[in-house]
Amino acid sequence: MNPTETLLSINEAIANTSDSEQLFLSLYHHLNQLYPFELSGIFLFDTSREKCSIYWIGKQGAKPNLQCRVIKVGIQDLQDEPFRFQFNNPNIRIIKPQTLNFPIEMRNIKILFEQHAITETIHIPMMHRGILIGYIVLGFQSSQNMTANDAHFLIQIGNLIAAAVLNTRHFEEMERRNKITQFQVEFTNNMLRVINDPDIFLHLAKELNNRLNFDFFNIMVLSEHLEANIEATFVKTSNGSFRFVDLPDGFKIQPLHSQKLFIDGNPHITRLNRKELLEFVDSNTTLDEKIDIKILSMIYVVLKSESSCKIILDLGSTNEDAFTEEETDLLEHILPQLKLLLENYFLFEQSRQLKMHLENERNSLLKDWRHELNVDGFVAESRQMMQVLFRVKQVAPTDTTVLIEGETGVGKELIAKAIHFNSPRSSGPVVMVNCTTLPPNLIESELFGHEKGSFTGATERRIGKFELANGGTLFLDEIGELPIDLQSKLLRVIQEKEIERIGGKQTIPVNVRIVAATNRNLEEETKAGRFRNDLYFRLNVFPLVIPPLRERPDDIPVLVRHFIEIYGRQLGKPNLRISEMDLQKLMSYQWPGNVRELEHTIQRAVIISTTNFLD
Repeated sequence: MNPTETLLSINEAIANTSDSEQLFLSLYHHLNQLYPFELSGIFLFDTSREKCSIYWIGKQGAKPNLQCRVIKVGIQDLQDEPFRFQFNNPNIRIIKPQTLNFPIEMRNIKILFEQHAITETIHIPMMHRGILIGYIVLGFQSSQNMTANDAHFLIQIGNLIAAAVLNTRHFEEMERRNKITQFQVEFTNNMLRVINDPDIFLHLAKELNNRLNFDFFNIMVLSEHLEANIEATFVKTSNGSFRFVDLPDGFKIQPLHSQKLFIDGNPHITRLNRKELLEFVDSNTTLDEKIDIKILSMIYVVLKSESSCKIILDLGSTNEDAFTEEETDLLEHILPQLKLLLENYFLFEQSRQLKMHLENERNSLLKDWRHELNVDGFVAESRQMMQVLFRVKQVAPTDTTVLIEGETGVGKELIAKAIHFNSPRSSGPVVMVNCTTLPPNLIESELFGHEKGSFTGATERRIGKFELANGGTLFLDEIGELPIDLQSKLLRVIQEKEIERIGGKQTIPVNVRIVAATNRNLEEETKAGRFRNDLYFRLNVFPLVIPPLRERPDDIPVLVRHFIEIYGRQLGKPNLRISEMDLQKLMSYQWPGNVRELEHTIQRAVIISTTNFLD
């Protein structure tokens, strides 16, 4: 076959070729009929001319095939003669392999040259529209006497192949992008189905293993907001499934080490060989024995989320040449989806832990407040208090808002608890808030909660009393002291049954019964403009007025005996009594501090009493 026929046959063979390997095999077959070379190589530059992809084809037996997988080499590593590329006015070059200085990335190519006894190589430039896109390299076992005609013919071959290579590269790039897009969609859809599954990390390992072949999977989620860091490690078994292992502490890469794996603060997939891997772990670790495999290569990536958690993912292989550029490229393109999925999982886990914490706090509140407090056992005998307790029995089974009015110390808090524990909400929490004990600038945060960073000093998220009382009762004591600007927010919560934390972006539904109390005359306060009229009417659906102790002296004897019994038992004086004369004195006193003052008086008397009669 003459050169012209060879050109035509090559052109016909490669016209519809869309696969690089098939293209290079076809080139090998046609050129080998004219030139007795043993190896043929293709050097392809990327568009930035920073890296070079190298393919080598040779004979194994009688059939040529791709003998070396694609190698990516930085062009700056090939600047020593004779690999230095001529980008301007490139020509045919003949080079003796004995003079070649092979970069470490090309160690396998050097072995190929030795196996095929290559003594001379011819470098043929591939030009397309005046731009050098790479070289064809032919390797011979003997010296070639190349003529000017041969050189001219090979230049034509190079230009012909250049156009075909660009077409093939364009087609393969389209296929690569389609494959990435398909993987992104499948990966996202499959992982979304298991986002709340306790075995989400096992699902993640299986999903990644569908495209990246690895033997070891480890993931860590580190955050100060979690009660404990989340970690999962799996090792592939002989049948291809994954088994969970407890990773040795020495292997766990600390956050300080992981900082080395960032470039400009952005996530970067880093490839580690066995030696580099051991630099990150305890040299005395028994990792290989623990997981029953020897990791020879690993890829590693650290993702930082918007929610201040750090996600560390590493995949290991028993193959030192694992994780091709195509595989790491696939992983690189799903990092945004992976980050988003794990952020959602992290928020779900944080929410779960927060819910558990909230539940524990609610149970603690219930334990503190829940006791045998019922209307029938209430300590009172006066007609006035019997009327109050009758109204408590009426309103307790409903969900109506209650306003309790009365002087300080009359027992408004006890009435509020009686309403709660005799209501359908009795199994839920009863949360007490005294509006006078909090600075005005903290009441809103106390009631509605706040997000981290919402104001100076907000170093963490805080759950408000409304959320704590969800499903139960919120007792707002001294409601008349609430600042006027917060009264409107409270009114909106009562109307809409939802709150919004300070600094929050979403509303949170709450199912809370409001019981309010005050020692002020709120009707007079509304007339004076110190209390919102609309809020007053919202609270005053079912008013309860507790009379002061001076207006119900019949309750004093039963209260005195009740307090003597309580404090006598506490102080080891169970047989204490009060004389009739002392009781009459107590009944004639006006008690400005009401029941609370009476209780403290009896407590003090029990302490100082030295006989069976109260002093």
